[in-house]
Amino acid sequence: MLRELFIKNYALISRMNVKFDPHLTILSGETGAGKSIIIGALGLILGQKGKTSMIKIGKQSCTVEGRFCKKKEHPVWDLLKEKGIEVEDEDIVIRRTIMASGGSRSFINGFQVSIKDLQKITSLLIDIHGQHEHQLLLDVKTHLQLLDRYGQLEDDYKNYRESYDRYISLRKELEQLKIDEHEKQRRIDMLVFAVEEINEANLQEGEEAALEQEYKVLKNYEQIVSALSEAYGFIFAEDDSAVEKLDKALTSLNRIKDFLRDNKGWLDNLESSRILIDETAYSIRDFMESIEYEPGKIDEILYNLEKIKRLKKKYGETVEEILRYRDECEKELASLEKRDEEINKIKEEIEKEKKSMIKYAITLSARRRVAARTLEDSIQKELAFLSMDKTQFKVNFVYKESADGEVEIDGKRYKLTADGLDNVEFLIATNVGQPLMPLKNVASGGELSRIMLAIKTVLGTVDPVNTFVFDEIDVGIGGKVAWAVGNRLKDLSRFKQILCITHQAQIASRGDLNLKVEKHVVDNDTTTSVKELKGKEKVEEIARMISGETITEAALRQAEEMLKGK
Repeated sequence: MLRELFIKNYALISRMNVKFDPHLTILSGETGAGKSIIIGALGLILGQKGKTSMIKIGKQSCTVEGRFCKKKEHPVWDLLKEKGIEVEDEDIVIRRTIMASGGSRSFINGFQVSIKDLQKITSLLIDIHGQHEHQLLLDVKTHLQLLDRYGQLEDDYKNYRESYDRYISLRKELEQLKIDEHEKQRRIDMLVFAVEEINEANLQEGEEAALEQEYKVLKNYEQIVSALSEAYGFIFAEDDSAVEKLDKALTSLNRIKDFLRDNKGWLDNLESSRILIDETAYSIRDFMESIEYEPGKIDEILYNLEKIKRLKKKYGETVEEILRYRDECEKELASLEKRDEEINKIKEEIEKEKKSMIKYAITLSARRRVAARTLEDSIQKELAFLSMDKTQFKVNFVYKESADGEVEIDGKRYKLTADGLDNVEFLIATNVGQPLMPLKNVASGGELSRIMLAIKTVLGTVDPVNTFVFDEIDVGIGGKVAWAVGNRLKDLSRFKQILCITHQAQIASRGDLNLKVEKHVVDNDTTTSVKELKGKEKVEEIARMISGETITEAALRQAEEMLKGK
């Protein structure tokens, strides 16, 4: 339940702290006093859209904070845990701040949360019913949701929806696989051509660099051979070569090696150098002999380099990328060749999932019909209690007929949607002899209020939400009907917390806690406040509702009688 609500700098409210009764709290006051402002502030912490215009004039921000108390078995605790929000006791504190600079921040027990998470969590805590919900009741899309909530068919719907989503996903996958056969063949031809063209080139990794190096050598053949020949002669082959001079140096040192105690390693170093120079000379000679200038060799290299260049333009920036592209083409070809096999496999999965989906859909539809009959009886009883005893209420089922529908019933085929087999609409006839018609064609504002109250009362036994807020549910009603509404709100408050804004004395007299909303002007500043009514003040407020601004003795006596009748 909602323990208390703190509001600061919101609209006409400077600072307000309101505590609520766990049963029926009545908010009353003159028109324009600011009752709906309080409900608007409450809507902020439920994730409704925040606007800078909500901030009290001259202030930089507004804040609304609500303190809720929920028992640990309530489903909201699992959701809080899932979102990583820690709760030490049974209190849940929700705060929302709107800044004049734009934007807002939302917190649950000190943990900042997104608006989406805020809405999801608070949807399990409180339900505000106002004129907007009247319009929602006229929206046929909400009727099936209400029926499923009443029948506690969430698990049945979840099973169906998961199967339906898998079925649709498989269908989409199949469509992606079943590309046009001509397009498929064109793709195969292109891939085969690419693979063959690359394979014919017989490319090797590093080949381009090797060809470019070989081209440089052959292009400069004469200069290279001349230089190598000269170097070989200077080192080894010619008279007075480096090797010959080195041999003479070794001979000279060997003549005196026995006379020197320390030759400082000269002989060893020169002998090592002799070996290294020999190896270098032989290597130069071998490389010269390996270079063969073949007529047409350069043209062949240039042809191969041009071939690589052409393939690079089509398939990749390097030989390695070209080879990788070929491998990818081969994989895609293998996949295309297996396409028929894969298609057949998915078709089998679709048929299997389709049977499962149809089974879930039929089970869900059957349970919806059972729930609908009970809902019809329960709501008609509630409407009778609310002085609509001549009203007929029906949950109408319609199937969407389609030639390619998944479900066959009595020789006709019907389409399954994300909601299942059923299209549901609430029908009503408010007078004897009238045909059942959609709510939007029949019900007045006052009747819609009572129909919604009847639905809320019936759903209250299965709804996890413990706090219902009714914003002027008494629109368009009075007298005996107002008494009936007041009594039903009182009954509902035995197992749900009810907050109700009303102008009807009959409803206000049923309150366990009566709060009066007032508007004051102090120092040229208009502000709204809330006052708890007790004893004489409560009597006077109900009398004001009866007689208007001038409270008569008769109205006071009637108010006292109303309160005694609680």
